[in-house]
Amino acid sequence: MTIETLNFESKVEVLLAQVREELLNRLRYSTLSHENDIYQNLAAHPEWDWVAHLRDKSGPTYKDLVDKLERLEATQCQFDLGLFGFCSDCEEPIEAARLLEDVTTQRCGQCEMNLKAR
Repeated sequence: MTIETLNFESKVEVLLAQVREELLNRLRYSTLSHENDIYQNLAAHPEWDWVAHLRDKSGPTYKDLVDKLERLEATQCQFDLGLFGFCSDCEEPIEAARLLEDVTTQRCGQCEMNLKAR
């Protein structure tokens, strides 16, 4: 594992912690009782199970945060599998500038252009 990969992995860990904390705080301090219930359920579930639980229960208000959490967890899995930094389509390395812009990027620039052109 390179220093650069370790830096990206550390960044993902920090971002994951921030997103999880934001979700918990928003749910915990919500004035809506069903959101407080979601908070209680999350506190009782392992973090790796939060996305599935939130998709079913949280609704559109939390969609962006849940999406972000899901992307970060997918990126963390890529580290675990040794696949971080490789395009999910062509399997070539993703440009460093793309990863610096968004550490959860899944495709190289060429494959991203091809996807948008469809």
